[in-house]
Amino acid sequence: MLFRRYRVWLALTLGLLMALTAHADVRKGAAGIHSWRIWSHIFTLASEEFEGRGSGTMGNELAAHYIAERFAEYGLKPIGTSRYHDLQAPMDGSGYFQPFRVYVGAEAGKANRLEAEVNGKRLSFKVREHFMPEAVATVGTAKGEPVFVGYGIHSSLAGHEDYAGLDVKGKVVVALEGAPPVTEGPNLLRAYQSARAKARIAKEQGAVALILVQKEDSPLPAVVAGRGADSGIPVVTLRRKAAESLLAACGVSLDELWQNPKGRPLGNAIVTVQTEVIQKYGATANIIGVVEGTDPKLKDEYIVIGAHMDHLGLGYQGGSLYSGKLPAIHYGADDNASGTAGLLELAQYFAANPPKRSLIFMAFSGEELGLLGSAHYTRNPIIPLEKIVAMLNMDMIGRLRDDQLSVIGADSSPAWRPLLEELNREADFNLSTSGGGFGGGSDHASFLARRIPVLFFFTGMHPEYHTPADRPETINAAGEARVVRFVARVAERVANSPERIAFSEPQAAPRRTGGPERGIRVYVGTIPDYSEDVKGLRISGAREGSPAQKAGLRSGDVIIRFGDQKVESIYDYMDALNRYKPGDTVKVVVLRDGKEVELTLTLEARSD
Repeated sequence: MLFRRYRVWLALTLGLLMALTAHADVRKGAAGIHSWRIWSHIFTLASEEFEGRGSGTMGNELAAHYIAERFAEYGLKPIGTSRYHDLQAPMDGSGYFQPFRVYVGAEAGKANRLEAEVNGKRLSFKVREHFMPEAVATVGTAKGEPVFVGYGIHSSLAGHEDYAGLDVKGKVVVALEGAPPVTEGPNLLRAYQSARAKARIAKEQGAVALILVQKEDSPLPAVVAGRGADSGIPVVTLRRKAAESLLAACGVSLDELWQNPKGRPLGNAIVTVQTEVIQKYGATANIIGVVEGTDPKLKDEYIVIGAHMDHLGLGYQGGSLYSGKLPAIHYGADDNASGTAGLLELAQYFAANPPKRSLIFMAFSGEELGLLGSAHYTRNPIIPLEKIVAMLNMDMIGRLRDDQLSVIGADSSPAWRPLLEELNREADFNLSTSGGGFGGGSDHASFLARRIPVLFFFTGMHPEYHTPADRPETINAAGEARVVRFVARVAERVANSPERIAFSEPQAAPRRTGGPERGIRVYVGTIPDYSEDVKGLRISGAREGSPAQKAGLRSGDVIIRFGDQKVESIYDYMDALNRYKPGDTVKVVVLRDGKEVELTLTLEARSD
């Protein structure tokens, strides 16, 4: 507790010094870029008080107000609203917020029940203590005889058939969590280990409910983990000890099932599963301020300088890689308090040193949930997209090692590579540039999809990524200051250039990522629009030269069927991809301008 109070005192003290210095520097017209101020911003944003800045949470809102207050101190022009929670508020310039709605989690409702009648004996289990509904569970009740189905995987492509020889129509299936180990070759089974994938398979096989069994007995989360479209059947996870009692009543040993996971009926029993999951939504906002340019004509053109300010909160949002127990604050010092600190330094610097073109400073929310904030802006621009000359994005710039700086999107304009090479002669980074901009998986991709030149600055991955260990003490503030100065030089050159830089379509090679496509062997090249709450998968575009582009998919299309699978969400889409191999030809149905359009594409192999 004493240490926490010290952290609060130090953060407030540094914040006061920073504010006083900001005012003094702005008055002198000589605001610089300083490592101590970068560290102070990171220390504040990645403190316990901000609780990981999960989108839609109080910590996220605190971060938004902190950024807005800095923008006001530096003299940035507000172009949004002051009404953070008002999703319908006009962008009247009364404040720096652009609010939007995000999914913040789910909780178990009152109508959750798990009971069994086995040989005349009645067993009852308590929600939260013995079982929890999964996010993909439907609201409803199902009853049937229990059937053990191994790991609950059915895939000829992966060569694993847990349902072979079993009749599960009208039955409640019981499956082990996870997937069996793979000792040789690519692990195609990991794509089937989620509750979502197992629920889809169970429903397709005719089951009326799914019970997942823990391998190791551990407390269940207080909230429903993850997010998923309604699977159409009740789905629960049962603690190991509770599962042992249920299976023992059926005359079966859980240890034996783990050792020999062969499917079988579970005796004379009837199991009732009732689930109710309440999806929760909250408000969050992009924070946007403008530094007006000095040239009478060029100031009507803009360069966006952006960074996402959200992170994973207590670990329930956006793909935590933490192997410990949740909740646990995911501080997000590098991801992306570092980029946000860089954004604030640049805002202060350019407020005192405005270039010819105007600059839009955007702190995005919802990035960890699928680029939601940047996608929201590009669909609802306050300043028209045609006036945006370029977008510079900073994400994870706080861990510079051996002078290695990656810049992604270098082929989105013919101007980028010569400019980066020239400026790096003085900056002296071990600079790595790559052409494709979509592979970076950050907010620049939303602008690239709208044919705006982008650059994404990044100092590399590390073991602390998406864990609670991503803390301020791991940051190389001096190294980040060098990166931010480099970004400033790039912004100055583009903003002061007499001519607007041209856009060019990057040729992005398909690549394996750590995102939702992990484990998928085929490449399509669609660019999902995660922020659209529609039935189906809306896309914001197709990568140049990809199967999707060759087939004629385009921005705004909503994929509603992929092959023989109905698509109601991105999760259905990912499941559908797992059914195919490179070279397969697939019929895809999209909604385009309210009409169904059928297209044919040939799948390609994903590369590493």
